[in-house]
Amino acid sequence: MEIEVKAKIDDKERVVKALLSLGFTFLRKEFHEDIYFNGIDRDFKETDEALRVRDSNGKYFLTYKGPKLDKISKSREEIEVEVKDKEKMIKILEKLGFKKVRVIKKVREVYKLNDITACIDEVEGLGLFLELEKEGSLEDVEKLLNILDKLNLRNNIIRKSYLELLEEGIK
Repeated sequence: MEIEVKAKIDDKERVVKALLSLGFTFLRKEFHEDIYFNGIDRDFKETDEALRVRDSNGKYFLTYKGPKLDKISKSREEIEVEVKDKEKMIKILEKLGFKKVRVIKKVREVYKLNDITACIDEVEGLGLFLELEKEGSLEDVEKLLNILDKLNLRNNIIRKSYLELLEEGIK
């Protein structure tokens, strides 16, 4: 299970310095293009699920995300598989009746400390966010919240996905 918390940030340099001072190490910069789809038999917006095809620096992934599991974090079941051909995967989904909802583009900086990954995302149309994530169980949410406390970001927690935030901005 993916345990995740997300917070809106205003000062990227401050957050990077704070992450490094906590022992996080910069790993890489990634460019993501996420193509989201809606369900055939249900509206994923209503069931709090997600299905996407991600292009991450020329590597492609099909990802299913289940509903959020608590009221604080964005923790949820996540199933992901690498695919070789993004266009064919999209065509398969469309032939099965899945409908494209939206494309989300972001630049992601990835940092790591032990089993915790910190991602600073600059999302087109939304701004800057910090995501803290790890594989584990709901008991691990507190570890991630403690890091947000050290970064003075607990009051900036956002449970909505980038897709939800962008969709709300349209209305």
